[in-house]
Amino acid sequence: MNTKKLTKLSALVISIVMAAGTLASCGDTGSTDNNGGTANDKKEANKDTVMQSKDDIDAASLKGKTITLYTHGGNRVLGEEKKDADGNTYRDESYAYLKHLAEKFEKEYDIHVDLRVNSTEDDIRPLLQTADPSIDIFTSPNWSIEEWQQYAEPYCTVEEGREFYGDYADTMFNDGKYIYAMMPAKTYNNAVVYNEETIKKVGYDSIPATQAEFEELCEKLRADNIDPIAMHRIENWPLMTIMDFANYVAGSNDAYPSMLKSDTPFSESDPMGKTIKMYTEWKSRGFFESEIYTDFGVAMDSVANGNAGMMLFGAWVVPQIQGRVPEGGDPASIKFAPAPDFGKGRYVMASAADPYAIAKGSDDKEAARLFIEYISEDAQYLADSGYIAMKKGVEPVVPELYKIIDDAVEAGSCKVLYTYATDDNSIHNEEVLTEAALLEDVKYVGNLFDVIDVTKEPDWSAYDAQVEKQNKAYKEAREFLGYSWE
Repeated sequence: MNTKKLTKLSALVISIVMAAGTLASCGDTGSTDNNGGTANDKKEANKDTVMQSKDDIDAASLKGKTITLYTHGGNRVLGEEKKDADGNTYRDESYAYLKHLAEKFEKEYDIHVDLRVNSTEDDIRPLLQTADPSIDIFTSPNWSIEEWQQYAEPYCTVEEGREFYGDYADTMFNDGKYIYAMMPAKTYNNAVVYNEETIKKVGYDSIPATQAEFEELCEKLRADNIDPIAMHRIENWPLMTIMDFANYVAGSNDAYPSMLKSDTPFSESDPMGKTIKMYTEWKSRGFFESEIYTDFGVAMDSVANGNAGMMLFGAWVVPQIQGRVPEGGDPASIKFAPAPDFGKGRYVMASAADPYAIAKGSDDKEAARLFIEYISEDAQYLADSGYIAMKKGVEPVVPELYKIIDDAVEAGSCKVLYTYATDDNSIHNEEVLTEAALLEDVKYVGNLFDVIDVTKEPDWSAYDAQVEKQNKAYKEAREFLGYSWE
């Protein structure tokens, strides 16, 4: 049996937002776990204490130290990419929020934070594998649980996390006992990030509430030579938004792990298969970019400058696109709304956001923890980054970008779902996808999405054949591993 536990529970995963009072307006949404029990039913009996607050750390003894933080969020270190009047790209350092926070921290504690930008996990994996002391904190969102255990110091127990962050602690990267990356904010996951001025050009003031109306909007944008949805298909990771949209199609938070229940998870009868087919049909109708964007920054530029109408991403994208609006434009035209109703109602996913982990090889773990705790208590920094502070005792600052969704939730026209917490079902589903050679590079979506060639008549017989191929591979892998839904 292959017991390798590869679970990449999607960073973008897990970057998601919600106002302080939102959960209260959702009835018992926030108190029920994936199996119908309450979070209190699952509290561990262990009495481990790992968490340290700022007051627990002898900050005076750390004066003069330097810690190194590697982050994939380069815009918060270098500033947002913008173009001047001549079309030249430059960095606006007023958006370098993490740099400014590190400077403020250094003035207060006399501890320097050396900020490094890494483009991918591969940039820092060798340092972590050798427990190199030159890396103290990292923010990589896409490690498997196995890798978090290998590379990151346990930040706290899940039970301790609940004490400070409530049920959102269960959505942080954890193995059921320990949380490995502190995620001090909350956010909404993948929904619709759109340019209000662009959709107004084709007669819309907001994102429509139904799938049929949403598709009519996309048709009108395409007819006006505007890319309806910018995806940045040159890479596969943007297809991971399908994990959340499958929940909206299903009306539950477990569409992805519940693939384990089925022999035909990629068929249209199942939420994941139905959602992949929906995305692929949108592709065949020209709803995604007509020419592939060279990188994600260019894709965001396309929404900012009106060449595309929207993106299907999380709130984390909104401040970045707002920062790219051309000179003379209004950044407030970039808005964030729930996805349309795909038959089960309108939903938005919510979870903890912005992961910070202490590297196991760090020689300055206390200083690293002090900075992470400092981050968790700076509500303005988290709001500037597109999130909402949620640590107990911290007064949150709610960015304006959440207003449309917050208002919809309060009115009852949109419901909130928590991101599915790590459990055996989620781990086993990813093991099955790995065994079936469908997980790496999001092949379980990409293999199907790419069957359709937009330069030709859609060949749905080829698509159906790929569905059958993947269903067979998934079933055989699940039976080989001996897994079933628990």
